[in-house]
Formats: sequence, structure tokens, C-alpha cells
Amino acid sequence: MTSKAMGNRICKRLALGLVLALAMPAAAFAAGYVVTVDFGTAPENLERFKTMMDQNAKASVADESGCREFNVYEIGATPNHLFLYEVYDDEAAFQVHLAAPHYKHFKEVSDPIITSRGGTRGTMLVSYRKP
Repeated sequence: MTSKAMGNRICKRLALGLVLALAMPAAAFAAGYVVTVDFGTAPENLERFKTMMDQNAKASVADESGCREFNVYEIGATPNHLFLYEVYDDEAAFQVHLAAPHYKHFKEVSDPIITSRGGTRGTMLVSYRKP
């Protein structure tokens, strides 16, 4: 087989693989333990609180094997609030999070500036994401 023919054959196989991958439905991921939190703070503390939360989120994903994702977001209609959407392997992994040194530090430095806190905890039934 000539190198040109072999190259064409490889290109066709790569193209077929790409078409098949794109045609596949979104992948289902295993159930997990979900935690949502709504934190409020005073306007003068918001930027400082964002920095604290960013450090906590990064450490949670980097240092905890059971922390799958840690999302922090804002909603324009709710000023001076940060919202969290966290996913853990299970409730035991969330308990590891609560005992982690970085979380204990976050709690110690952020509690004085938090004006409100609420949230939910539950078991994720299914999660669909693009691969």
C-alpha cells in the first residue's frame, strides 16, 4: 500500500470516529451528593469574600478526592450573594470536606462577614454532560 493510500485510509477512519463521537448522546455520569449554598455578605465585604471562596473552591477540588466539582456563581438580581453548587462522590466525601484544613480556615475567616446562609443537600439522580 502506498503512503498516500495509507494516509487516506487513516483520514477516513479518523473522520468516521469523529462522526460517531459527535453523534453519541450526552454521557450520563454516576449519581453523587449535591450541596447548594446561598451566602450573603455586606457590599463592602463582597470582593474579599469572593477571594476567600475562590481559594476554598480550588483547594476542595485539588485536595479532596471525593469532590467532583465546586462551582461558585453570582445572580445579578441577588446582589452581595455567592451561590455554590458542589458535587461529591457521596455524603462521606462531603463530611471529609467539612473536616479539611482549608475548609476550617475558610469557615474561620468568612463566618464574621457572612450575613446569611441557606442551602440544600441531596442525592443526584443523574447528570448529563457533554463528553
